[in-house]
Amino acid sequence: MLCLALPVQAATYRVDMIVFLNNIDSGEQGRKPGSAPSAQGIDPADTAALSAAGIRIVPDADFALNDEWQRLRNSGAFRPLIRLAWTQNDPPAEPGPALAIRYGQPMAYQNMDSFESFDIQPVEGTVALLLGRYLHLDVDLRYAAMSGPDLVTYPLSERRRMRRDELHHLDSARLGVLARVVRVDQ
Repeated sequence: MLCLALPVQAATYRVDMIVFLNNIDSGEQGRKPGSAPSAQGIDPADTAALSAAGIRIVPDADFALNDEWQRLRNSGAFRPLIRLAWTQNDPPAEPGPALAIRYGQPMAYQNMDSFESFDIQPVEGTVALLLGRYLHLDVDLRYAAMSGPDLVTYPLSERRRMRRDELHHLDSARLGVLARVVRVDQ
């Protein structure tokens, strides 16, 4: 009997994500940035790098979390900043390609301890979809804002196990993420 090797069908996942700002002061103190941001990720506009990583940005017209975006916009407590959707073929277990997330006009900052100067954007970081035994969304973002004369940052760094087809909420003192991951049928 001949054994035929059947090709393994690739798994494709779609992620819809909203990054939002919490307008309510939690009382948590931000911290001064110690060094220049080091977010290394694929720019969502770099189609060649995205294609090589098996990622395709979904057009904004097809964004699936429009109701959630509107609820955040209508709320006085939150301000939605970024909406992003993408599909990804066969997400790796570790480490995976990360998308660079940036929002807002860069602000000049000089660290008075090291005298290092650099620009920092209000929201900056990376997000990656990983698939090992479970799906995970790896979020590493930072919100920067002026607090009096000082620039302070509020990190959101979390790896969350994602159940497919469910809306997940990740948050820190000032920054939050709503995300849904669904499997895409070929």
